[in-house]
Amino acid sequence: MSLSIIDGTIESMDLKRAAAKVRIYRSIVFRLPDGESRTIVKPYVHESLARELAPGTKGRFYLFSSIDHRGVQAMRADDGRALFAYPRSNEVIGLVLLVISGIWVGAMIVIAQGIPVWGAIVLALAIVIVVVNRKLRIDAERQYAADSGRTFAANG
Repeated sequence: MSLSIIDGTIESMDLKRAAAKVRIYRSIVFRLPDGESRTIVKPYVHESLARELAPGTKGRFYLFSSIDHRGVQAMRADDGRALFAYPRSNEVIGLVLLVISGIWVGAMIVIAQGIPVWGAIVLALAIVIVVVNRKLRIDAERQYAADSGRTFAANG
């Protein structure tokens, strides 16, 4: 799990599919100010942020890398546009699993006077998923907020 920043220009975006509130790309290629390029493979982008990103967009882009995916969570474009939109799909999935497995384990304790092994495993994994993804989202929000007073010029 990590956060990073790219100053540059989006060269290309290859959309793989659009889900409910997230866009999944095959790749997004950035041209850095020194002329080098950096490719992010299989990034996730929240739908509201994806509407603002396009080839030719210059600025600062905020990236995340989670347990099982990576993506772009924010941007500050040279033209003044700025948006933070973290894709929370994994966090929500973890919460759903937490509730379902919690009910399952609780019901089995009452009904069978025992804890189901698979229920306990799913419950433990759900807790990890929620905690890890929530922490990453909060860290991303803090990183973006701390960087709010600065302006950046991306060449290229």
